[in-house]
Amino acid sequence: MKYRVRIAEEDIELEIRHSGDATDVVIGDRVLTADVVRIAGSPVYSLVLDGRSHEVSVHGRSGRFELVIGGESYDAHVMDERAMRISETTGDVGEQQSGETVLAPMPGVVVGLSVAVGDTVTPGQGVVTLEAMKMENELKSAVEGVVKEIKVEVGQGVAQGEPLVVIE
Repeated sequence: MKYRVRIAEEDIELEIRHSGDATDVVIGDRVLTADVVRIAGSPVYSLVLDGRSHEVSVHGRSGRFELVIGGESYDAHVMDERAMRISETTGDVGEQQSGETVLAPMPGVVVGLSVAVGDTVTPGQGVVTLEAMKMENELKSAVEGVVKEIKVEVGQGVAQGEPLVVIE
């Protein structure tokens, strides 16, 4: 799968290739061997890239992420092949969007809402708590804005990718 990643005003195109148990990340003419494991119940991943170990904390929704690597924070915007094709066809590069829609990262049940319509939120502020696989996951806003719409209620089951909260 191909991706375009924008970090600190720099665009990087990469491809992730899976073959059996092996994963390669291709950036230009460089091929890096990768192993990624999520640390259960947290937004932290153990990443081994070409034999070098990294701890990466990932927070975000709707293609926008805050990555924390080695104590340094990076804002990243990620588009997959489909989003890149749409962007090229429509001229919308995604960076022009304001606000976000917080999506369910996995199927689960909404067990808490931390905001109401009209509330102002800041990046990193919790907005929804989702229970999945007997674990509670606090979903956070990646942007500053005002809650325009809450599309779910406590006790409701949701599918992966389902919109939960709209922030403008």
